[in-house]
Amino acid sequence: MQYIKNHSLQLTTDLETGNVEAIANGIAFEALSRKGLRKRYLIESINSSFRESNGLYYFDDRSELVLHDEGAGPLPGAKPNTITLTNNGLGGLESQVAEINKRLCRLIGLVKGKRIPGNFRRSGGILLWGPNGTGKSLLIRRISECPWRKVLRFDRTMLSASNTRNQATFAGIFTEAIAQHPSIIILDDIHLIAPSSQQQDMVGASVADLLAKEMERLCRTKVLVLAAATSPTSVDKTLRCLDRLEYEIEIPIPSQEAREKILKVVQEEMADTNLDFDSIAKDIGDRTHGFVGRDLQILYRVAQEHASERYLAYEWSAANSGHDGEPQKTFLNGSHRTRPSVSTIGSYDVPQADSHVNIELTIGDFEQALLEVRPTAMKEVSLETPKVQWSEIGGSREIQTMLTEIIEWPLKWKDLVTQYKIRPEKGILFYGPPGCSKTLTAKAIATSSGLNFLAVKGAELTSMYVGESERAVREVFRKARVAAPSIIFFDEIDSIAGERDNAGTSGLNVLTTLLNEMDGIESLKGVLVIAATNRPEALDNALLRPGRFDKLLYIGPPTEVARREIFAIRLKDVPIDDNVDFSNLAGRSDGFSGAEIIAICNDAIKHTMRRNISMREQNPGQGDEEWRNVTNEDLDRALAAAVKRITPEMIHNYEQWRSGLKV
Repeated sequence: MQYIKNHSLQLTTDLETGNVEAIANGIAFEALSRKGLRKRYLIESINSSFRESNGLYYFDDRSELVLHDEGAGPLPGAKPNTITLTNNGLGGLESQVAEINKRLCRLIGLVKGKRIPGNFRRSGGILLWGPNGTGKSLLIRRISECPWRKVLRFDRTMLSASNTRNQATFAGIFTEAIAQHPSIIILDDIHLIAPSSQQQDMVGASVADLLAKEMERLCRTKVLVLAAATSPTSVDKTLRCLDRLEYEIEIPIPSQEAREKILKVVQEEMADTNLDFDSIAKDIGDRTHGFVGRDLQILYRVAQEHASERYLAYEWSAANSGHDGEPQKTFLNGSHRTRPSVSTIGSYDVPQADSHVNIELTIGDFEQALLEVRPTAMKEVSLETPKVQWSEIGGSREIQTMLTEIIEWPLKWKDLVTQYKIRPEKGILFYGPPGCSKTLTAKAIATSSGLNFLAVKGAELTSMYVGESERAVREVFRKARVAAPSIIFFDEIDSIAGERDNAGTSGLNVLTTLLNEMDGIESLKGVLVIAATNRPEALDNALLRPGRFDKLLYIGPPTEVARREIFAIRLKDVPIDDNVDFSNLAGRSDGFSGAEIIAICNDAIKHTMRRNISMREQNPGQGDEEWRNVTNEDLDRALAAAVKRITPEMIHNYEQWRSGLKV
């Protein structure tokens, strides 16, 4: 232990005899000198090998006293001339590291090797903020490993319900940091220690005031306060000002280039020697939209597991190719795997534990891992990723081409988009009769683009409680921004975005929130909003202007060519007679929606199943080759029984609305 200021041998006796029961940083007490004079002592530093220097300690015969005169300045010891953070192991954070080093140079008083006057030094604290998993804790750890004389930490577990105890703890930490500068005080998750006024209680408010008071003591000292939070707005505004947490550095979700660098850093940490990994990192970095550093590390480890399984399966096959028994196929994690049969598993030659195995990761291993690992921002969204291909939607070529340009150009051709000053579309509205593949089209977009996809039904956002619907809308957009580039799909948007003349107060507030989120002060960068409705005339005009829904796309009943494709897609891999004519069926099903054509096919298949079951019961033991196929008669019967739900008046109304005439 170390204690500072004034000198008296009597101090040891007083401590040992129990006159001072417990000690802590910042505590002052009195003791008698050998001459009988009462002197005041201040504990400025306690070094213990058992715990952090932030709590109470007891003095015993093993404790060592180091007494220091008040006028002699800080404790003696080697002081580092410079403190610099390197980029090693910090992939994609080059600009943040450069900004931190700039602040460290100002703190120490050395800029480009030249000492600057004391009045030019800046000791303002740094607030690192960004979503979970982006690297804030990693940066804090790396900064704490720099050659500081003292590293002090405080987290929410050390908070007390007693304001007096919190004050003593903070005073001790900051006093010790000043005594042993250059030093650093780390406040990780400061939004939990001193939350914003909307989230704090009385204890939180007093903690913020205590921290602010202690930070003011650090002016022109060589003490750095380093804090971290998920958002600057979640921290009490008292701390976000001059000479406190003066500098705010964002740690964002990594870009494509940053993700590539992070993967290479993870490869180095894993001691992977794959020479082709650069191309793998580039490919995977381009496909992992919304992944943070932690997600990429998890992805790498899952890919390693798949590589190990692949290697062991190959080794088993090579070592046991002459054994009896057939391997069995199993279905695991969405793909077929091979495992040994019961007759061969006992003779499987397991590799020796001490043998060195070199397993190289392949792009296939990462593709398997991508099926299992989701971005952190999307884990709180309970949504199954769509698996709809464009080939499953009949007559979708024109729509596919248009939507591919809207979505892929800003991502793949950024230089051309910038050169021609093209402003990416923010929103697309699908409107048209029910059952015409509006929702299916949105799912195909999500599948083909590989972007993060959030699907919301308008009715799910409505709530009977005041303010809850608006909060739900804001939360959807917040998640989409965090996971950008991403797509938000609002199905049945007319339920929350009706005209203001017809909406009540609650509906008006939800509509206003939606308008502000789509084209408000906060930029909607990297987020595409897609909405679907059967009632476009019910939507508010402000929502339909450019800058919100830039594209209004009518998806009407399928054409004859599209109907033929829908029949072929639904009856693919279903046993049918060779004389079934899809073109004839398409010509006779004019006016039916895509969903109704699917229903016609399902009815025809049920007719076939009923006949098949009846013939099996009448002729047990015989094959069903003669009556198992779907015939023209089955389809004719289903088509004759079908009802068209799309009327000519509905089509006329959509055409009028498209021409700008409200009906």
